[in-house]
Amino acid sequence: MNRIILTVLCFACCSTMMAQQAKIGFFSMQDLLNTDATYQETIANVTVLKQQYANEQRIAEEDFKEKYELFLEQQATLAPSIRDKRQSDLQSLLERTEKFRKESQQLIKQSEESALATAKSRIYDAIRYITANGDYLIIVNTDSDACPYINPAYSEEVTEQISSVLANPTLLSPSEETEH
Repeated sequence: MNRIILTVLCFACCSTMMAQQAKIGFFSMQDLLNTDATYQETIANVTVLKQQYANEQRIAEEDFKEKYELFLEQQATLAPSIRDKRQSDLQSLLERTEKFRKESQQLIKQSEESALATAKSRIYDAIRYITANGDYLIIVNTDSDACPYINPAYSEEVTEQISSVLANPTLLSPSEETEH
């Protein structure tokens, strides 16, 4: 029993000493993403890709609409076998258009997720660099009200430090860039 009490007291003393020497860092992931030029460039490229897919989808839909209207105009005068063939062709065109729409949405989603994952990985690498070269016990992301208050006497905003490391990728060694 005495050992447990002694262990708890030692832990409490060590924790107090660590708290006096180490700081808590905090940052906003969203602020970093909004100011990260590489991420913003990637998002701009994804936006262009979205526009290209939307234009291609619009063209495919217009093509289908034209062919469908022409079919409706000629339907009564067509032989049954030709009418069936054109209906089949229209159905196939409609299915290909829908398949293209779904695939393009999936590709855009994957591009956005990949861009975000890459940007977050770079940010985490920068955070590892800062913690390895500073007195930070922990660095907290303050987005989503996860941490509504951090005592300024024991904490420091590190958003600018992270931005500086991101702006100078030579600070990150290859091992830090790949560790996770």
